[in-house]
Amino acid sequence: MRDMMEKPQPQPSAWAHIRAALVLLHLLAVTIMAFPAPGEGMVREAWKDPTAQEEFAAWTGRLNDWGIGITQAEFEERLWQVAETYMTVWHTAQRPFESYYSICGTTQSWRMFAGPHRYPTRLHIDIEEAGSWRPAYVQRDPQHDWLHAWLDHYRFRPLLYRFGWYQYVAGYADYQQFADWVALQARADFPNADRVRVRFSKSRTPSPEEVREGRQPPGEFVGEAVRDLRRPGGS
Repeated sequence: MRDMMEKPQPQPSAWAHIRAALVLLHLLAVTIMAFPAPGEGMVREAWKDPTAQEEFAAWTGRLNDWGIGITQAEFEERLWQVAETYMTVWHTAQRPFESYYSICGTTQSWRMFAGPHRYPTRLHIDIEEAGSWRPAYVQRDPQHDWLHAWLDHYRFRPLLYRFGWYQYVAGYADYQQFADWVALQARADFPNADRVRVRFSKSRTPSPEEVREGRQPPGEFVGEAVRDLRRPGGS
């Protein structure tokens, strides 16, 4: 009798069901976007960088120790194939939500925690006057800080980091445009200069022992781009 007298429980409205479905769609969309992806790492030339090559060598060694016989070249090729398949599936899963990402502004064009760069680079800009080169800007050097207001800006530093990978310093358009921009500034600030040179010094991160002993690992200059300042647009 008591059960018959209890009030019936209210049923969820249609809007409650719609709202729950929208929340689930939102969670699905942001979860798909949040999955890790190599992004700009899907440029094969970038895999030639010493940092990447050391990673490949380390993982090849681990696999061999676990009884999986594979060479570094085979491991790299199979990893590339897996990455290509993964990126195809990832982009396909995102496609239904592309408009939603655009409207909400929730696209992610950069990667967090990409990993340590064991062979970091340092930007050098040199000016040639009367046949002699001299440094005008050296990254993180207060003695040579030409254009530092631009180049040391927190929004500029990620660009310089990307330029430091071989994929950007071997003739890529963005890097060449950067060199053109530097030449434009140099023509205005150094009217007696003949040429400007943009390049990166690249060396292995020193070990703790090398730091304590004050030793710097040998390095090299990469990505040299020279512009002739005596004629507009000259290279």
